[in-house]
Amino acid sequence: MATKTQELELHIGIEQYIEHLVATGQKASTVGTAKRSLALFEEALGAKKVIAKILPVHIANFFKSEAATMQPGKDGPKPRAAASILQIRRIVRAALVWWHGQGYAATVAIPKEDKRFLEPRQGRKAKPENTETQPESAADSQQEGQE
Repeated sequence: MATKTQELELHIGIEQYIEHLVATGQKASTVGTAKRSLALFEEALGAKKVIAKILPVHIANFFKSEAATMQPGKDGPKPRAAASILQIRRIVRAALVWWHGQGYAATVAIPKEDKRFLEPRQGRKAKPENTETQPESAADSQQEGQE
């Protein structure tokens, strides 16, 4: 059964996502960073792009693009810091997930190598209640020596 998605253009979707960030009480610096990152995304894909028609290949191309990996400098473009590149990717992924949750996209269109970020995190496994680390035969031989 196919799900019906709403036809929403990227520039409107970005505005709604930014409004969502403000409504959820995000700091002004967080909202500003999201605006700048999503402006790069909008510039790369085009403001009139329909969110439902964004494909993983479009996202992968953006992540590899000069817009996402280079920043303007007075002597021409220079590489972005690795942390900045990761931040841009994280913000775009978060927006894609939110748009999917709002029904603007049938799937979350992220590249295959980023699918791991959609999986719920597995917490550390609790250690078993049994604190014995020695095999039973070794424990038995120690008890015999103590008697």
